[in-house]
Amino acid sequence: MSITTPTPTVTAIGSINISGNVIPANWWRHVVLPSGKPDSTAIMLLSDIVYWYRPVDVRDENSGVLVGQRKRFHGDKLQRSYQAFADQFGFSKRETTDALKRLRGAGLINLELRTVQTQTGVTLSNVLFVEPVAERIAEITTHVEAEQVLRSDVTPPTLKSETYTEITTETTHTEITTENTNTLAPSGDDAPAKRIKNDYSAEFETAWANYPKREGSNSKPAAFKCWNARIKEGVASEVLLAGVERYAKFCQAKGQTNTAYVMQATRFFGPGCEYENLWSAMSPQAVSNQKPSTHTGFANRNYGTTTAPFMERFNK
Repeated sequence: MSITTPTPTVTAIGSINISGNVIPANWWRHVVLPSGKPDSTAIMLLSDIVYWYRPVDVRDENSGVLVGQRKRFHGDKLQRSYQAFADQFGFSKRETTDALKRLRGAGLINLELRTVQTQTGVTLSNVLFVEPVAERIAEITTHVEAEQVLRSDVTPPTLKSETYTEITTETTHTEITTENTNTLAPSGDDAPAKRIKNDYSAEFETAWANYPKREGSNSKPAAFKCWNARIKEGVASEVLLAGVERYAKFCQAKGQTNTAYVMQATRFFGPGCEYENLWSAMSPQAVSNQKPSTHTGFANRNYGTTTAPFMERFNK
């Protein structure tokens, strides 16, 4: 059968009026987790947000002529709570919150908390309003990778060893950026790369010195990028430093220092707010102070032996 000839199933599906959320194929390559895998939770939430901002055509009911467009929601922005998103897709509230923050960090959406008054006069605080950033949505939707065209009269291009692909760890977002080993985005998790040299702040240097050592990779420039992103969001350096101290004590108490179990600093300073955790753990001393049980059981006790038949033991 020719590819141009639809099958009965193709024809049947084509007759169904399918509407709702749309996920462009490019999103699976541009909205990704630190591992480089697609951020499915964030992608599904973004598709729903974009759906609400897609205009609805308004046609004249007599002539059918397009006379304008209208929006799908009330107010100047879409108002939806974290819990409403979570209930719709079956995510937990924490999963939803983290995914939306990753999208915000990637510059794909804006999140705004407002105090509003209902029609009944009730005042509600911290009401969430969501708005996509149209320019960034267009960028990840229509982006086409430039392909190098090889010619017979030129030398083929070669890869330079000093370049590499680094996966940023942001959960207000995550995205893959390609940069030279001596470049860094000093502010904002997705800010353009900028050459720096010994530009670390004194507060960050203190935090880095106290951060538990890790077996394996733990990029200081990438961590500084995340640190600056939190500072720009209004997080005080004292809060970040206090979080480092708690986490260092936790790793020491758990015996995780200098192991691969130590969290990468990019995640610790990332939008997941790991630095806010209590990081409490029972110290090894507390465990060693527990007195061992003195009960020896019955295995070593001698209750005597007898060769008498079983029932005769009870007739004596």
